[in-house]
Amino acid sequence: MHLSAIAIVRLPHTLCAQGEDEMSETTATPKPRMRLGLGWWVLIAVGVLAVLSFLAVAGLGIFAFVNHSLRETSPDQPFIEGSPQQPDAESPLICPKQCFDITAATLLAVTAEDVAQLSINDEVPDVSGLSTVADVAPAVGEQWLELGGDEECAFIPVNAPYISVGPDSTSPDPVSWVQAWETDAEMTDIAGRVFPSTEEASAFMRDLHDRVTACPWQDMNLPTAGGADTYLVEITPQAAIDVPDEVAAVGWVREGTPGPRWRSYVWDLQRGNLVVQVRVLTDGRILEQDVATYTEILADRLSGLQPTKD
Repeated sequence: MHLSAIAIVRLPHTLCAQGEDEMSETTATPKPRMRLGLGWWVLIAVGVLAVLSFLAVAGLGIFAFVNHSLRETSPDQPFIEGSPQQPDAESPLICPKQCFDITAATLLAVTAEDVAQLSINDEVPDVSGLSTVADVAPAVGEQWLELGGDEECAFIPVNAPYISVGPDSTSPDPVSWVQAWETDAEMTDIAGRVFPSTEEASAFMRDLHDRVTACPWQDMNLPTAGGADTYLVEITPQAAIDVPDEVAAVGWVREGTPGPRWRSYVWDLQRGNLVVQVRVLTDGRILEQDVATYTEILADRLSGLQPTKD
C-alpha cells in the first residue's frame, strides 16, 4: 500500500515597488492607513488555527495508519496470553448412535457479514465437495514425508480434520469441504468430518492436542527466496477461546517466513461426533484476536445444531 506524500507549498509573495510622486508646489496630505478592526484579527487568527489543526490531525492520522499497518504485518506480532486449551468438552454431547451425519457440516457455512471482520470479501466458487479421509490423506501424507516432515506432525499440511500419516489416514470417515473465502493474501475455509461416535471424535481431539504440543517446529526440505535449502515452520498452540460447554476446541498457529500467508490460524471444533476445522491464512493483517472472535461465532453455531440422528 503506497501512501501519497503531503507537501505544504509556500506561495511567494509579489513585492510591488510603488514609484514616488513627482514633487509639486503643494504638499499633499497623506491618506490615513487603513486599520484592521478587532473582528478581522480574530477571523485571521481563527483561520490560521484551523489550518494548523488540519495539518496536525492529518499528520497524526497518517502516522497512526502507518504504525497500524507495520504492526499488523510485523513478524514480531505477540500471541494472545490466556488459559491453556482443554481438548475435552465440559459437557460432551453423547448420542446412542451418531449425533450428526455429514450434511450437518454444511449448516456452518458463513456469510459475507461473518467474514467481513477478517477483511475478507470474496467467496471462492466451486470448492465444496464430499470425500473420505482414506481418499485424500495418503497423497497429502506422502508429500509431507518427502519434504522432511515428521509423522507425528502430519496434522500440519491438511485442510480438514484428519492426520495425513498413520492409522487415521486410512479412515473411511466422510469429509465435507464446506466453503472458502479469499481476498488478496487473506483466506479462510471450513471443512467437517463425521466420526462413528462422540468417543472417537473426542479421542481425535485429544490426539491432535498432544501432537500440537509435540511439534514446535519443522525444518522442511524447501528452498527459500533467500537461498536457504530448508524452510522453517513453527507451530504454537493458541490460547483457549470461549466456547459452549458441549464444544471442544483445539487451536494452533503455523508460522513461516514473513510474506503472503505466512501465518495460518487453525481451530478444530468438536460437538458430538462432528469435528469442524476452521482455517484463516494471512500475511499478518488478520490478528489472532480477530480469528478468535470469528471462531467463537462458529462454535456457538455448532452448539445450536440439532442432532440429526438419535
